[in-house]
Amino acid sequence: MPPHSDHPAPRWSRKDKAYMKEYLESHPDNRMAWYLLGKQYERSGEQGKANYCFNQAGDIYKAFENEPLPQETVEEQIKEQMKERTEREKRRRRKARHLRAGLLAILFLLLLVLLPGEEAAAPDGMRLSVQQDKGHPPAPQEEISGGIFYRLVAAGDDEGYAHVLKRILEKDRKRAGEDVVLRLESDEAWLIWSRTPDPVLLANTPPEGGPIGMLPLAEPNCRCDEERQAARQDAALWAGASEQRLIAKSALTAYVKQGKVAPDQWTGMAKAYPANSVSGTSVAIEQAYAEVLQVYRNGLARGAKRKRAEQALSFMWADETDPFREPIRIVIDKKRHRLGVVSGGILLRNYEIGLGGSRTPKGKFVISEKVVNPNGSSTGVFGSRGMTLSDTLYAIHGTNEPDSIGRDESLGCIRMLPGDVEELFDMVPVGTEVSIESDVLPDELRVPDPEERYRLDLTPNQDNPGKVYHWLD
Repeated sequence: MPPHSDHPAPRWSRKDKAYMKEYLESHPDNRMAWYLLGKQYERSGEQGKANYCFNQAGDIYKAFENEPLPQETVEEQIKEQMKERTEREKRRRRKARHLRAGLLAILFLLLLVLLPGEEAAAPDGMRLSVQQDKGHPPAPQEEISGGIFYRLVAAGDDEGYAHVLKRILEKDRKRAGEDVVLRLESDEAWLIWSRTPDPVLLANTPPEGGPIGMLPLAEPNCRCDEERQAARQDAALWAGASEQRLIAKSALTAYVKQGKVAPDQWTGMAKAYPANSVSGTSVAIEQAYAEVLQVYRNGLARGAKRKRAEQALSFMWADETDPFREPIRIVIDKKRHRLGVVSGGILLRNYEIGLGGSRTPKGKFVISEKVVNPNGSSTGVFGSRGMTLSDTLYAIHGTNEPDSIGRDESLGCIRMLPGDVEELFDMVPVGTEVSIESDVLPDELRVPDPEERYRLDLTPNQDNPGKVYHWLD
């Protein structure tokens, strides 16, 4: 949070604040106006909106506050994290050079026992490793050469673990670098995503040939506490960055599939209602979007003219270094009163929701509209966020009846708790597919702690005061 200025801003009325918003719509380059509006948001405790305005104010903010911009503070923290990560990687690689070759022989014998003849297949419905899916064009090899390649396995799946080990041993030596096997929980058809995955194996492939060094981090006798801790920290950074890329890719995909041209910056989709494809911005999501946009544009340059955008999207999603190979979808389970945020076979969130029993229809929809405070305030019957389903009277929204969560008391809509619907609103873009089914999600909730929620700095003016919503609450 930026410090308070020694120059206190005068208290504004609602009329003053509304006037300033209107003024900025026609004078978006007036940095002093952005600064003044930001101070008012700060005084009213709306720090996310204040930071957005301060970033727009640029040098004016720096002059009055004698501090860097909020986004510059975050960028500096990210640089420090990356510096620490580089040092940890150096220490881990030094350790990998001294591993005993006997470990490789033991693992190879294990593979011969578990995988006689043909390559073992993963269990139905389970995405056990980050591998190239059939039907996708291969990603450029230079994107993974010399880097770290993370692979996912389900906890307790020895066959899947052996399958991943076999892939590591057989991989092209041009892809020198490190493989890190991460263990995730699973539940029937779903691999359960975690921002703190558990590293169980490090494998180092030297560029000049020679044996592949392996460090079994999960073994009780492994004297590798320093490497294990460093691997966990690196995996957490990778998981957070992967989640940001997924959200950026999903938003770009939904935007392009609506027949629009991908904007140069993330903020080109984070506009006021009704152009609010996404709800807001952050330094992390802007950086992730810049990365995936470059890959998408590389795909445009390679694709055939007739279906260039479609092929570019396929190229973008084919990145084999990424655990997520499909856009975000919302899955609603009527039997268990759950709403899942998924990508392929990976479950990222699992919220408890309120439904309407037989009044809630099964089928496929898309989010066709997103609105903040659909009833004019966060305490209204629809809560602080609403997302219309395929231009119908059905919607995913908040509620002022929290006791209805887990029950069938609505007229057909999907009710969510405030923190849940606000996180979902930030994660999914307009155009997200919504599937209402039954008996498809696990019972166990998968919801981050409040301080770990996914959040964006909300773009102002995402309400729709000119419309009275009559969703089937």
